[in-house]
Amino acid sequence: MRLQASTDLIAAAVKGGRADVERLLEAVWPDIYRLAKAIVGLGPNAEDAAQDACVIVLRKITSVRRADAFGTWLYRIVLREALKQKRSQIGSAIPDGSAVYCEDRAELLDLWSALGALPEHLRTVIVLHYFEDLSSREIGAILRVPEATVRFRLMTARHRMQPLLQTDQSSPSKGKGLYAV
Repeated sequence: MRLQASTDLIAAAVKGGRADVERLLEAVWPDIYRLAKAIVGLGPNAEDAAQDACVIVLRKITSVRRADAFGTWLYRIVLREALKQKRSQIGSAIPDGSAVYCEDRAELLDLWSALGALPEHLRTVIVLHYFEDLSSREIGAILRVPEATVRFRLMTARHRMQPLLQTDQSSPSKGKGLYAV
């Protein structure tokens, strides 16, 4: 996984030192918040999901058996907490573009609208693959599904999003983004 924490810091935190766990959480907070925000949208729900995930990590870090398994374990926790917040959310928040995925504001709104139209299991693989830059193997480990299932869900999600993201043929962004795999 692409976490901003060294394996030494993870190993020290797993051993149970409170100060080490807090340093680890400070190091991975941007990753935790970014994933929660991509699932939930901006606002207090994303922060709540990220903070809930941090509390779980703080309480259960000693259950991690190997430092190299920490990334998958953490992403699974953040994903579960973000999805819990998303389910409890009324309406949908569209991110303001602070973590810009598209240059054009209209395209950004179209992207978030298309993502919002997907069922949860398809939206999740899109976010993990394109926003978190995770491989099918990593996503499969996080979601506890085979790699082939991840690839099928990605294909299905792209297919469902394509009509929602159609741009004018003269647009310079044609052929970029989710379809330039």
